[in-house]
Amino acid sequence: MRGKVKVKEPPMSFSLESNEIKLSKDDSPLEYIKLLGITSTDRTELYCSNKNYTYLLELTNNLDFIATGILGGELDKMLLVSEEKNTEEKCQFFVKDEIIYLVYGKFPDKKGKWLLEQMSNNYSELVRGKDVNNLPKFEKYQIELEFKKRTNFILMEYLKLQEFFSDKVIPYVEDSIRIDYLGLSSMSIGVISLLIGEELNVELQMEVDSPEEEKEMKESMLTARIEAIAANTQGNTGAVPRWIAVKLGFQKYRFLTFRKYVNDYYLSLLSEGNLGNIDIIEEELINPEVENVVKTPFSGNLKPFNELKLRLKDLFSRRRKFPPFNFTNDLEEGEVEEEDNNKENE
Repeated sequence: MRGKVKVKEPPMSFSLESNEIKLSKDDSPLEYIKLLGITSTDRTELYCSNKNYTYLLELTNNLDFIATGILGGELDKMLLVSEEKNTEEKCQFFVKDEIIYLVYGKFPDKKGKWLLEQMSNNYSELVRGKDVNNLPKFEKYQIELEFKKRTNFILMEYLKLQEFFSDKVIPYVEDSIRIDYLGLSSMSIGVISLLIGEELNVELQMEVDSPEEEKEMKESMLTARIEAIAANTQGNTGAVPRWIAVKLGFQKYRFLTFRKYVNDYYLSLLSEGNLGNIDIIEEELINPEVENVVKTPFSGNLKPFNELKLRLKDLFSRRRKFPPFNFTNDLEEGEVEEEDNNKENE
């Protein structure tokens, strides 16, 4: 080592308040974190690394309400798509001991899971034996201060472990997908709501006079809550959620998906199974029907949408689990049934 001087590298640190914390090498795919957050299931904000994204903690609680209630599972992930910026970003969640941990940015699932587990391990140690919903202000401040130091260490470890992470996607155990609900809206106004099957946990807080009225009330409740989530997300983030994933068990998921059409129409689906199949359902089965009625902005006339609802109800009453993807046969069968019914009526 004669003639050489060893320079000691300064310790790495991150500015957690910055809008984007880069977590990838220059020759690697772009990875970054915008927010590390913690909230209780009782809606108490416990930690927010970047105050510019505080609204995501409230949104997380709203998503958790839908996930544990209607969808009957545990909040897992959400993909946000911004058409203006042409970007896709992800929120990944971890729920443990009535505390929800959140990571928001661009990163592979496995790395997000590791970050969330490290956050949970460190924060739970700091609040062990305490009521997180009723912490004295000074004690809460001290915990936040200590957790911020630990967060910096977690991110440094994240960089050191880059080479050990595998980005290989784990295939779904389930190959099929089942559609449980379909909704169509315009400017946050629901124009179609169709509940299919009895798998969703939709409880009414009122008495109804008939099964038909009960179904209509459940459809309206679902639509209202889904529209609130979509509007809240888009209003705060400027992006549309492409999908929200709820974990039911090992490799078993339920999804709330959104698709944008012209004239500010949005399709929402609740499904269970393999998310990879949802594009085929939208493109081949639903789009040919929906595209005929979204060509003009919504004017308040529900007649074409009521007709579309009957058509979709007929299609999904015959089959709502896919594959197989023989949509042409399904449509032809429906057309034959319509002709037969018309002849009988004549």
